[in-house]
Amino acid sequence: MCQSYRVACTCGRRTAEIFFGRMVLSESAVKAVYCPHCSKDLDYQRDDRVWDNGWILELRMEVVRDRAPVMETSPDRVDADWVFDQGFVTWVGITPDESENRNRERSEILNMAATDFPAYLKAMKEWGVGREKRFSDQGWRKMQR
Repeated sequence: MCQSYRVACTCGRRTAEIFFGRMVLSESAVKAVYCPHCSKDLDYQRDDRVWDNGWILELRMEVVRDRAPVMETSPDRVDADWVFDQGFVTWVGITPDESENRNRERSEILNMAATDFPAYLKAMKEWGVGREKRFSDQGWRKMQR
């Protein structure tokens, strides 16, 4: 079973939910998360940082590189972008706060189900398609593949 955990950004205003795919890495690999507010002045072009639409996920590369053989690569080939894109340490969903936002948005639509089921079905379909388009238009990393 894969695990995830929530981590507050460095300014404490937002929370990201991090996913650890294939159970190779854990929270010890995450050094910091920066939301768009607290990432403004940071250098994101470093091998220990993944930039995704204003958010930065900073990894402890010594921890990551120690696990490189389990990820079937060599330590000198590992950087944060690769780890993120391969799903070893990434967001739960498309965005750092997607599960929280998804549940809130979906609950608003669920209220229709009791009173107008056809309208509910239509709204859910439009919501699902619209979210994917919105994520793509906003430039989220996982939607660029």
